[in-house]
Parts: sequence; C-alpha cells; structure tokens
Amino acid sequence: MWGFFVQSLMEYTRLTKEQFKALHKEFSIFLATQSIDKEKWNLIKAENPDLTNQKLDEFSDIVWMDVLDKIKYLEHRNNQLLFLFKCWDQKIDLILIKLTSNCPSFFDEGNLNWLIKNIKDDRVSIFESSRDFGINFKKEIFKLIKKGAVISDGLYYEDLKSFLSK
Repeated sequence: MWGFFVQSLMEYTRLTKEQFKALHKEFSIFLATQSIDKEKWNLIKAENPDLTNQKLDEFSDIVWMDVLDKIKYLEHRNNQLLFLFKCWDQKIDLILIKLTSNCPSFFDEGNLNWLIKNIKDDRVSIFESSRDFGINFKKEIFKLIKKGAVISDGLYYEDLKSFLSK
C-alpha cells in the first residue's frame, strides 16, 4: 500500500519542546477534540511520523494565532535604535528613535531618563509611521518577533506618543 506524505502547511513555527511541555494540558485537549486519546497518540507517534508532525504543527499554529491576537505592543532595541510598535486590528504604528553613536545605549540603565531630558537634542532623531497590513497582519507581527521584537506593556510607546503629541 502506498503511504501518503502529509505536507505541513504551517503558518508560523513549531513550538519548542519546552513550550509543548508547558502546554501539555492544552495539547491533550487539542488531541481529544480530534478523538485522539493518550493510547492512540502513542500509536500515531510510533507508526506515523508524518501525522505526528502534522498534529504538532497544527497545534503550534493554533497557539501562535492565539498569542498574536493578544499582542498590543512590541519593542525592539539595539544600542542606537529603539523601535516601539502599537498593534491595532490590521495595522501597526511605529515610533522609531535613533541615537548617534555618542549617546548612551538603549541597553544602559537609565537611558530612557536620558532620552526624556535630551529628546530635542540633535543627536536624537524620532520617526513615526503607520502601516496597514490587512489580512497579513498576524504574519507581520510574527516576523517582528522572529527578528527580535518582544512583547511589551506599551508604557514607553504611550509615554512617547503622549509627549510627541504635545
């Protein structure tokens, strides 16, 4: 009998082993909704690696979609650049702060205090932008995360936005 290769069409990336361990209960519920109990899952893992991979990928995508739905703010920084993102329904607003090389690093403790005191300094450049991504919105947020952006509480974004609006 010919076997079928089940091609995974993942939207995002597979969760790590540690993430699967942390979401063990949720993964069990996911399998149960497909009438796969522990015994059946062990049999699938032993005899059908393609189906195993497909289920792992499906669950990973579900988790990523849920996480991406909840993200409101992201930030990404290096020594001279601070990217602050606000995520709306299908668009992302950006505040980018660029410092010249003779300024404190964005990784230095107290840098934001320095920035507030020196926001009008010639060594500080501020850019604002907004972009509508439509249906590809979640994929864009995911790309930002893959490039190093982290979920934030939005305090820096909102403080700077308020300051820049004055």
